[in-house]
Amino acid sequence: MYLNQNIPKKPISFGIFITKLHKKWAIGALLFVFVGTGLDRLSVILLRNLTDSISSNPIEMNTVWMWAILYPVQYLTTAVIWRGSGFTGMQWFMGFRYSAYQSLYEYLSLHNKDYFDSRFAGSLANKISNAVDGTESLFEKTLWNFIPIGIGLFWYVIFAWLSDFRLGFIIAIWSIIFLSLNVFFAKKLQKYSYVFAKSLSTLKGSIVDSISNISLVHEYSYISGEREYIEKFVSKSRETGLRHWWISEWVLVTNGILITIFILFMVGASIYLFQHKLISIGVVIMVVAIVADLSHQFLFIGQEMRNAAGYYGEAKEGLEEILKEHVIVDSPGAIKLKILKGSISLESIDFEYENTKVFKDFSLEIPAGQKVGFIGRSGAGKTTFVSLLLRHFDVQKGEIKIDGQNIYNVTLDSLRHAIAFVPQDTSLFHRSIKENIRYSSPEATDLEIKQATKNAQADRFINELPKGYDTLVGERGIKLSGGQRQRIAIARAFLKNAPILVLDEATSSLDSESESMIQHSLEDLMKDRTVIAIAHRLSTVKKMDRIIIIDDGKIVEDGSPEDLLKKSDGLFKKMWNHQVKGFIFDE
Repeated sequence: MYLNQNIPKKPISFGIFITKLHKKWAIGALLFVFVGTGLDRLSVILLRNLTDSISSNPIEMNTVWMWAILYPVQYLTTAVIWRGSGFTGMQWFMGFRYSAYQSLYEYLSLHNKDYFDSRFAGSLANKISNAVDGTESLFEKTLWNFIPIGIGLFWYVIFAWLSDFRLGFIIAIWSIIFLSLNVFFAKKLQKYSYVFAKSLSTLKGSIVDSISNISLVHEYSYISGEREYIEKFVSKSRETGLRHWWISEWVLVTNGILITIFILFMVGASIYLFQHKLISIGVVIMVVAIVADLSHQFLFIGQEMRNAAGYYGEAKEGLEEILKEHVIVDSPGAIKLKILKGSISLESIDFEYENTKVFKDFSLEIPAGQKVGFIGRSGAGKTTFVSLLLRHFDVQKGEIKIDGQNIYNVTLDSLRHAIAFVPQDTSLFHRSIKENIRYSSPEATDLEIKQATKNAQADRFINELPKGYDTLVGERGIKLSGGQRQRIAIARAFLKNAPILVLDEATSSLDSESESMIQHSLEDLMKDRTVIAIAHRLSTVKKMDRIIIIDDGKIVEDGSPEDLLKKSDGLFKKMWNHQVKGFIFDE
């Protein structure tokens, strides 16, 4: 809905972009504010006329009563119109929040894996909140504070000018000076607001990271150290907040002085003009009412601008981080991947990550239906190979093809839909077990889910839980053991029924008995599929058709397990000889 368009990074442009989706409510709210503000300012005219009618000689009581009755009528009418702005504004801003959150989350979700690996999840959630709340608050302030002040000033200048041009002139000139200074201060505050918002996001992200690992903090008895770590971010936030607040307080001091000058000039001028019989007593009362209203509004307009600058800074900081350009996107004219058999080929690929060359002129052919085990030391390139296949990263040179189709030229959705991935570190949502398994196939029936769990040897422990399949697993599945989480992931893979299966240490968290039980299920899962299994456990790869050993981004051995074991000086042979209870250790 939103992703076909470029989302603006600047808060005002972003607010207008989202408001277009709810423009009828925005237009309605603006119209009510324009009319309501105009009627509200008419009160000083009614007050002037009521005062003059009372002070006339002789007094016309009919005229007095007319103005006296019109005064509350005007108040009631204005109140009704303002409520109209409230109801339409409510629809605008609630719709605004919905669309803004939705569009930013959709954009955020399409960043690549490296983007998320480099940032705090809590900080990113906070940045979305800052962007939405900051922009919405900025537009609310504009609708119900800044626009009424601007319209009110216009009418006050007109009313005063019609009574005596000198009074209108004073309001006009003073307002220009006052507002210009406040806009200047607001721009100064923007910079500090941005820095303050950034420090808050970092602080909140650090707190979430610490809380997420609180068990580790307790286990290592490092509570005092963690407190000191968080205190650094708290202190940084305090310092930036004080700088921001210091400037805003000086804005209030300056505004207080300017308002004092305004009151002196306006009241003094009106009394002078009355003394020389150039204006009536009603005009003097009108001037006092205008001065009282403007001095109240303008005293806090600096504070409102400070708040607005804060909202702007928060929104800008959030939008700039969330709306960074996507690194991995569908290529222009990308088409859906058409799986014929599931063959995979890497043709002379180069890949570098953080100035480290991982693959150089690397080539590999995996025929459809072949089951390949990848073995190698940590950092040899095994997991990177899988990340490239899933297009978490793009190669700098060469091509990766599935059934002859360059994965760069197919849609990310169709590519990843064709691959079932069982990672070593299983990620689960804080949702029910049923929802976590169904994630790979949203349309699956309960019967299909139960069959998948049986295949994954997970049905037994699930049925023993108090709420069975409806049991909530906790954040990242913390309520389940590592082995239970991995069985859920394997059940997800069964349910997805994809033509290509990738196993990244898929049984590493299982005990020997559970692994033995699930090996038969994995064999069933691997039937008629192209399989890539990354493993250190011999039991995971011993029944593969082919074993590839990668070292320093190169294939150093490639063949069936039987053929590789015949090489007396081969690396696989050495690993085999070093096995202990089914493990293969890094050299």
